[in-house]
Order: sequence, then C-alpha cells, then structure tokens
Amino acid sequence: MNIWTVMINIGVGSVIGGVTNELAIRMLFRPLKPWYIGGWRVPFTPGLIPSRRDDIAIQMGRLVEEHLLTMEGVKRALTQSGLENAIAGWLNRIAMDKMTDDQSLRQVLQRFVPQLFQEDGTWSESIRQPLQLHWQTFVDRTLYQYEGKTLRELIPAAGRERLDTALDTAVALLLQRFREYLHSPEGAQSIQAMIRGLLGGGGGMFGGLVGMFLGDDKIIGKLLPHLDELLQHPDLSQKLRHMLGAEADKLLDKNVGELVAWIGREQIDEWSLALFARLEEQSQRFVDEPMSRLTAPFQKAVSTELIPRFARWMVETLEKNVERIFQKLSIREIVTRQVEGFPIERIEEMVVGISGREFRMITVLGFVLGGMIGLVQGLLAGWLG
Repeated sequence: MNIWTVMINIGVGSVIGGVTNELAIRMLFRPLKPWYIGGWRVPFTPGLIPSRRDDIAIQMGRLVEEHLLTMEGVKRALTQSGLENAIAGWLNRIAMDKMTDDQSLRQVLQRFVPQLFQEDGTWSESIRQPLQLHWQTFVDRTLYQYEGKTLRELIPAAGRERLDTALDTAVALLLQRFREYLHSPEGAQSIQAMIRGLLGGGGGMFGGLVGMFLGDDKIIGKLLPHLDELLQHPDLSQKLRHMLGAEADKLLDKNVGELVAWIGREQIDEWSLALFARLEEQSQRFVDEPMSRLTAPFQKAVSTELIPRFARWMVETLEKNVERIFQKLSIREIVTRQVEGFPIERIEEMVVGISGREFRMITVLGFVLGGMIGLVQGLLAGWLG
C-alpha cells in the first residue's frame, strides 16, 4: 500500500468536500443574477434565494398572516401586554405637563393659532365678526322662536318661587330703607318741606298760626312716630306686596313679542351688543389666566377618571376592530412586498451574521468528511490493487 496515494486521496477528498459545502452555502445567495454563455444560461444561476425570491416572499407573507401576526394573537397581546396602562401613563404625562404649565391660555393659542389675536391683544376681526354675527342670529332666532310664549311659560316653577321670594325681600327692604330715610337728616328736611308746602308754602295766615304754636321740630316729632308705626304695620307690607305681585303677574302674562315691543327693539339690540361686549371682555380675561389655574379644578378628574376611561376605550376599540384592521392592512401583501423589495445583500448579511459560525462548521465538516472518504477510497484502492 502506497502511503502517498492514501494521503493524496485524503487531501483531494477533503478539498472536494470542503469546497463543495462552501460553494453550496454561497449558492444560497450567489450569484444575484443569472449567468449566460451566449444564449445558454448557466445552471443554478442565480442563487437559490434570488431565484425563488417571489415564492419566498409569498410564503413568508402567508406565514406571518396565518401563524405569527394573527388576530387572536393581537387581541391577546392587547389584553395582556399592559397597553391600556401604557397609554394612560403616556396621556397622563402629556396632560399634566400642559395643565400645570404657568403659561397663559393666550400664549398657548398664539403659539398654535397666532391669527386669533390682533397686535393689541384683542380678538382678531376674522374671529370677532363671525362670532358677533352668530350671537345676533342666536338672539333673533330665540326671540322669534319664543315670540308667542309668555314669560310665565318660559320661567320654570323654581324660578317663579325665587321671584316670589325676591318680591318679599324687596318689600321688606323697601320699607326698611324708607324708615331709615325718614330718620335721617335728609328725610327730616324732606318732611319739613312737605309740611310747609301743605300749610301754604310756609306763608299765609294759616301757616303763620300753625308756625306760631308748633315749630317744625315739634311737628316732625309728632309725625315721625306715626309714620314709623305705619311703615311697620303688616297691612302696609301686605298691600305693597300685593301691588308688586300684581304688577309681576301682569309682566309674566305678557308674551315675548309684547315684551320686545314694550321695551323696544333698539333697546334689545343695545342690550344684546352690551352683553356680547361683556362676554368678549370676560373671554379676554379668561385667556390671560395661566393654564395651571384654569385646569386646577379638574386636574384630578382628568388624571383619575377621564384619561383611564379614554385609554380603556382606545384598547377596547382596537380589540373590536382588529379583524377590520387586518382586512384593511392586508398583512400578507405587505410582508410579500417588503420581502420582494428587500435587498438580497442585506438578507445574506443577516443570515451569515446569525449563522456564520454554523456555516463555517458545515465547511469544516465538508473537509473532514471529504478527507474520510478519501481515506476509505485510498485504503480500498490499496487493498484491491
């Protein structure tokens, strides 16, 4: 047996085995395009993955849609992944940052919608004029809508009860103020002037006789207690209350059209413009308030109730619409297109980067097996030779 023949067989077999395995690995990705000799295409070109890219893309799309990214899996992930808490935490951080900001609402609006304000800080005419027009239209429509209804029909029962209470309070307050006025120096002077007027304007024989026996102070001193007693008498209070109540009933029985005609449409328009100007002034003050103060009353409610409820609604809506979303997205087509457009070089880098060690071991195994086959061939050749 020639030892050199065996060694040559081992070497040749090892090289053939290793090179063949390495070539097979390379032919998974290379060549990227078919090779031609004249009009004849070289077999096994392009490589396995480039030549079967379309089939691989279709199979991967089917794999992802049917086994990886399924509706049941997505629903289970939405339920178990803590997505609701994550959304709530994210929204809560954003909301708290905005609601605790010391910037005014005006500054926030100017940052996002600068055309809302004029240079002097008032509302721009592009905002103010449409709002004023809508306000006037609202007033006109409301007056026309309730033109035939009486005030008694429009005012609720609780409002009428408050009106009765206000009339009682007004009567008591009116009598009290009148008594205070009578006991004041101004009231005493008014009574004195009235007495002099009744007695003939402070002159004449009768006035002189009365003034001779009774001075102004004595007359006022005699008259004031009787007036005071009269003002405190329940009958006067009831009569005054009845009179005011009758006038209030007359007013409540008027319909809106009569009331507008009585007041005058010009006056109504003036009141409407004045109320709009008042609302505009209040809105200017409102937008100058800092966000932290404006949102302080409901920060806790937003954090503990509104945001968790909104996050829960978002997750539930996603769960209910997973099937519809999948139909709209067409996962299989998306994956197929992505795989078809993915560069083969990148796929090769990824696969080699992940399985490079295993590929090297396959090449080494090819050398070892080739060498063992060469050894067996050499031994058989020597034994049979």
